[in-house]
Amino acid sequence: MGMVERHEQIMQLMLQQPNVTVSELSDRFSVSPVTIRSDLNQLAERGKVVRTHGGARLGDERTRQEYSITFNQRIRAAEKQAIGKLAASLVQPGESILLDASTTAIAVGKALKQRTDLYNVTVITTGIWTALETLGVPHLEVVLTGGRVRSSTGSITGLVANDVLSRFCFHKAFLGAWGISLEGGLMDSPLIEVEIKKAVLPRCQEVIAVVDGSKFGRTSLATIAPLSDVSCIVTDKSAPPQMLKAFQAQGVEILVAEDDK
Repeated sequence: MGMVERHEQIMQLMLQQPNVTVSELSDRFSVSPVTIRSDLNQLAERGKVVRTHGGARLGDERTRQEYSITFNQRIRAAEKQAIGKLAASLVQPGESILLDASTTAIAVGKALKQRTDLYNVTVITTGIWTALETLGVPHLEVVLTGGRVRSSTGSITGLVANDVLSRFCFHKAFLGAWGISLEGGLMDSPLIEVEIKKAVLPRCQEVIAVVDGSKFGRTSLATIAPLSDVSCIVTDKSAPPQMLKAFQAQGVEILVAEDDK
């Protein structure tokens, strides 16, 4: 394992375990304590960690959030990119759309930036990282709701966010989820995020679920939307064909993204 890869894995470990020691890292990566001390010193110089006696702790909250969202984006990254591109193709000029804080919605936002044929599209989002990813192009106007920020995801929730969202009407809402099933519909947790998504559904002309194949058949704490409220599911080729047919039988449009070549 090279130094760069080891640094990355140290940071990923510290997302789950904010304080580490030289001895445990030395054992985990099968390198000398001297090497680990050098690794931690380099990470500290870059502001990623803070050196402590015999080890290190994760740097500031921004560092933790940046690595957390980066780590989640890498999970099934190719599938999310393909889903994002296909979902973004559904947006028309002049539309107002909602993107949530999920990493798949972030992929939709990235793909929208590449749609140079678009104009006058308003993106309202409940995710800090989603907003940042959609900035910088003239054809997208980005609106970030106010409210309580969840440090684990960068999502914005609470009464203020609900009030802001109640002032808009959306042509399309692109929602990620923990799982989707025939019985439970589109499901997620925690409840505070489920409730804000549920509250906006009546204000959306179309609800589009953006979920990779691993989400099918999975259930979570609460239902965001029953299948009857879901207009379309955008997924990838790993989604189970029998489940897709079952969703289609319930009147849900299914779009399957092809791998980017």
